[in-house]
Amino acid sequence: MSASSPQTTRSERRSRGSSDPSGRLLLRMPRSLHGALAQVAERDGTSLNQLITGTLASAIGWTGEGAGEGVVPDRAPDHAAEARSKRTLTLVLIANAVAVGLAALAAIGLLLYALLG
Repeated sequence: MSASSPQTTRSERRSRGSSDPSGRLLLRMPRSLHGALAQVAERDGTSLNQLITGTLASAIGWTGEGAGEGVVPDRAPDHAAEARSKRTLTLVLIANAVAVGLAALAAIGLLLYALLG
């Protein structure tokens, strides 16, 4: 490695430099994932950067310093929680329908007993 090479000097500075991260990250991902994330961000009315940063922050429970720097972790949708909530609602509605059906059968039974008995 030549000390006079600007590329080497920059990369050495990056690897040995300050322990304070720059806040920038180059991330490679499949095009299909990139497209899906862009659609979710558009649907949620947020930027792709805010969506990804918020999702990563919520995945590790991060609420640290710099949270107000254009990043809104709470705006990232929690799709797993939404799915659990929908499943729970469906189960509660089914249980309610079963309970109403059983109450109706009991009421019919009592009416028949009263009329015939």
